[in-house]
Amino acid sequence: MLSREEAYNLICELNEEAYTAAYDDWVEADYMEDEDPDLAEEMREDASYQQAIEFREAFQVLDDNSKESILHYAKVDEDFAQEFNAWWGEE
Repeated sequence: MLSREEAYNLICELNEEAYTAAYDDWVEADYMEDEDPDLAEEMREDASYQQAIEFREAFQVLDDNSKESILHYAKVDEDFAQEFNAWWGEE
């Protein structure tokens, strides 16, 4: 089993990779802010959704030990769970 720190570092890496994959969507939303703030907000929601999809897909290809460790800490550590669930997003 991974330590809490190792599991946390791993989900941070997954989120960073997911953000990188959705980066262009985030940038487009930022550029739209001055023209149409409502559309920019919708675009941010889409970017967030895309980032969550990327995060989930990356999580699914982890080895079983890593997945089990992350899910363990998500159950027993409120701070860990809060970040993990935010990055996992709504399905």
